[in-house]
Amino acid sequence: MRTDRIENLRKRMDEAQIDCVVLFSNSDIRYFCDVDIEGALVITRDECRLFVSSLYFQKAEEELEENTVLSKSLDDIIEYLKTNKLKSVGFDFAKTTVKQLRAFDMFDIVDFSNQTLLLRAIKEREEINKIKRAAFAARNAMLKVYPTIKAGITEKELADELVYQLRKNGAEKEAFDTIVASGPNAAYPHHRPTDRRIQEGEFVVIDFGAHIDGYNSDTTYTFLIGKKTDELKELFNAVFYAQLFATEMIAPGRTTAKQIDERVRKELAKYNLDKYFIHSTGHGVGLDVHEFPFINPTNDMIIQPNMIFTIEPGIYIPNKLGIRLEHMVLTHENDTEVLAFAPFIEAM
Repeated sequence: MRTDRIENLRKRMDEAQIDCVVLFSNSDIRYFCDVDIEGALVITRDECRLFVSSLYFQKAEEELEENTVLSKSLDDIIEYLKTNKLKSVGFDFAKTTVKQLRAFDMFDIVDFSNQTLLLRAIKEREEINKIKRAAFAARNAMLKVYPTIKAGITEKELADELVYQLRKNGAEKEAFDTIVASGPNAAYPHHRPTDRRIQEGEFVVIDFGAHIDGYNSDTTYTFLIGKKTDELKELFNAVFYAQLFATEMIAPGRTTAKQIDERVRKELAKYNLDKYFIHSTGHGVGLDVHEFPFINPTNDMIIQPNMIFTIEPGIYIPNKLGIRLEHMVLTHENDTEVLAFAPFIEAM
């Protein structure tokens, strides 16, 4: 168990005036227990208990010893709470199903949503190192794949080669399903690779990440294949400079998430392209690919040192093209660092 992290959560429990927290998120369990396992973690003011099924019991018992409880159903957790006379129970509503909540209706249910995400948003040194390893594995994989990004190759062929190179360069698996979208397909932000062959004079969007030791990376590159017309170069540069200026304006401890988002949209508006930017500017990356802080128009969260998040402006013109550039930013006390910067990404 990570006692330092658990004590930080207990401080939030004191503020919320609750007796215990029940966590069902696998990422939360890994954060507090250092084990990759499915189950339910109960944290009280005095102890922690991880409830797992028989599928995971042996692994959990070996790694956590007395903190593991063999559980067949939610009834085992409920009995534990009753035995210990725990009355008020906090849940992260976004990570708890309706069925799970209804099972605890005899207790005083308290909304404890996002409290673990707020803790996880500030990365510790070991977490930063793991995310950097994932970022470098992804970058090195792209460096190997880069020479093959030419007219004639299919989206699937390119995606398959990138997944292979991710594994070859140290990733345990993909952080998420790799996206390769060419031509008009690039207008769909979450396009799945097809047998479409990449053609001259069109953009190819590649969104991918590596997963190493529980942590993830997330990066998107856009390449223009063949002839670079002035019109296409202007579109690319609009996105490139939106990302660049949004990254440069970050002042840890002062800049809010929504100010970063606003900077991106203002830059795209100079080219009358902001109407084609249809998603938020970024998100935190860590145990989950998408976590705090979310860089969007409504988030007033102040960016703090040791946060890692993406900045990913994009434009999506229906039936024509798409462009997205995404890199991960690590904030320090007074500046920022782009993780695993790739030297072939530059303004045209």
